Amino acid sequence: MTGLSADTLRYYDKEGVVSPKRSENGYRQYEDQDISFLKNVIVMKYAHFSLDEMKSMEELYSRKADANCSEICKEMLTSKITELRHAIQNYQKIVTLMEELLSMVDGVDFDRVHMKQINGFISQLFDDIRNDRLCPHTWPSQTNRNEVL
Repeated sequence: MTGLSADTLRYYDKEGVVSPKRSENGYRQYEDQDISFLKNVIVMKYAHFSLDEMKSMEELYSRKADANCSEICKEMLTSKITELRHAIQNYQKIVTLMEELLSMVDGVDFDRVHMKQINGFISQLFDDIRNDRLCPHTWPSQTNRNEVL
């Protein structure tokens, strides 16, 4: 129904992302609300939600709606929207780079001028991604040359 593997379902259960009921023989029994939430998990995973964020969303789903719940949900979603907009901007830059590369490949050899332009574009894109304060990755600092590249 969701396309998730049994291993993934067990992992999500173990991590507390979703907790289906168990039958007498110990098998997990997913109800309609579990299936709906798992579909939501797939969307959240695609949107780069962390496991902790998914767990928080599941907790909010299962709570009775109140003002505090709504405020927490608004904060989480606003933060994720901002993060996704930054990612979209960087993806758009990558698409622009690929389109530029495609136009260069179409019958034209890569010469030093083109490679210098491409490397400059890639360097700028790298800096944009690395300096994006919302980027979930940890980047080595420029000051410590002994760090792994």
